[in-house]
Amino acid sequence: MQDTILTFLPALLCVLFCLCAMCILTLLQQYKKISKRLAVLLALILIAVTSVYYFAVRLPQQQREARLEAARLHFATLPVYRTIKTQQPALYQTLLHEYLPAVASGESDTLAQANLRPMLSELLSQRISYASSEALNRYMQVSLEQMKVLRKENNELCFKFLFPQVSGGIDSSKTFPAALREREMMAIDYFLQHSHGAEQTGDADRYRADLQNIVRKLYGKWGSDLQIMNAPAEAGADKIKLCEMTIDLYQSVLALPANNSAGVLRIILDGNTR
Repeated sequence: MQDTILTFLPALLCVLFCLCAMCILTLLQQYKKISKRLAVLLALILIAVTSVYYFAVRLPQQQREARLEAARLHFATLPVYRTIKTQQPALYQTLLHEYLPAVASGESDTLAQANLRPMLSELLSQRISYASSEALNRYMQVSLEQMKVLRKENNELCFKFLFPQVSGGIDSSKTFPAALREREMMAIDYFLQHSHGAEQTGDADRYRADLQNIVRKLYGKWGSDLQIMNAPAEAGADKIKLCEMTIDLYQSVLALPANNSAGVLRIILDGNTR
């Protein structure tokens, strides 16, 4: 109720101001201080000025404030950002300050969230060594599904997705179906909820051996081409093969038992050999 009153208060004040001013003009005219014609002219000017101010200035400002408040409330309900707000309030505020201007400028919610992906990706990278095996495997299963979607769509997009540091990344809001984006956000939220404790440890020797076995099998299939995975930015790198080999790599890793696959993923993604 209070919010409703505050919303309409500026309009009510404008109306009251006009009424008071017109009453004063009427009294001045009655006491012959000004002519009737001048009183009518001044009243019309007053109404015009007040209307222009309200509809050209105040109303757009109110609408923008309403959009921002609605966006702020919506952002706080999104699972991933709700979790970040609980775990890292300062980062949440940084993300919110990036998100709100995008929405205010007219961008869709999907695109405004897509603009936050670099910061979100950086957070995930920082958490890899702390994520539980289930959280890491679940997230990488979705990433693997994304790679396969991109391989069907366009190998150039697949390359950009895998190596954003080389070619600038992709706009996931335009590339992936809504259902896949939703599964990704659920996987990210689960990842964040299960990567906020102690650093993960395990049988490092076993994980290295698993990775070496996978690399040997991939080398048997791809031969020396496998080496380009270490230098994707080199001129002439085969983007189609890079996409295919990366998919083969992660499929092989995720086929391992859960703890082993997570241990290998930590080596690949974070260099964690503990």
